Amino acid sequence: MPDPIVLPRLTRVRGAAARSTTWWGRAFVRSFEELTVEAGDLVSARSLARSGRLGAIVVLEAMSSAVVDPGSTHPLMAQLKVHRLDDGGWRTFAAEAARESGYAAALEAGDLPADLVEHADEAGAEVLPGPGDIDSACECDAWAQPCVHALALLYQLAWQIDRDPYHLLLLRGRTREALLAEISALASGTAATGLEEREAAGIRAAQVLALAADAPPGHGLADAAVAAYDEAVARLL
Repeated sequence: MPDPIVLPRLTRVRGAAARSTTWWGRAFVRSFEELTVEAGDLVSARSLARSGRLGAIVVLEAMSSAVVDPGSTHPLMAQLKVHRLDDGGWRTFAAEAARESGYAAALEAGDLPADLVEHADEAGAEVLPGPGDIDSACECDAWAQPCVHALALLYQLAWQIDRDPYHLLLLRGRTREALLAEISALASGTAATGLEEREAAGIRAAQVLALAADAPPGHGLADAAVAAYDEAVARLL
């Protein structure tokens, strides 16, 4: 079974605001900064994201998590759930990508063409998440979400998405392998077999197990992730 996707924490500083540099990274940052209740939380979250206090980032389809202060006496898990783009939306996106060979080549190279995303959006497939597509949870006692810990995880994810836009697409519910296979099938005029989806189910299982293993004792967030995964697999099968 393939290894789960576990991203190393990043501690780079890119100016006082530590902003993303790619257009898709900046779009992701805008989507969650609009959710913030207290403006000061953004400053605190960027500082926490750069501090090295976050553990490795676990990314799976439509979910992500990280433990703040792992190994300490009071670790906290922050978790995100991103609204999954449905199969029809992904078929629309793949169809747009298959229309031009340059799009497929760019995706293969790890680029996310802005005009491809724009055309897909016009066709009804919004790949970039909006503020309403992101939910967060944390074991801290913050009265509002996203809290500083969840925001720090989101900034870490934004930096990771800068490096590889497929992490963004995975958060919206598609693996790199499944998306490229669907684009290739459409470009060649062959029908997708669904094998990629079943392989992805095995990957999700390993990722959920990794999420549970990294969680602090006594938390309930991994249980919620497992329940969500079981529901997704039931729909798949």
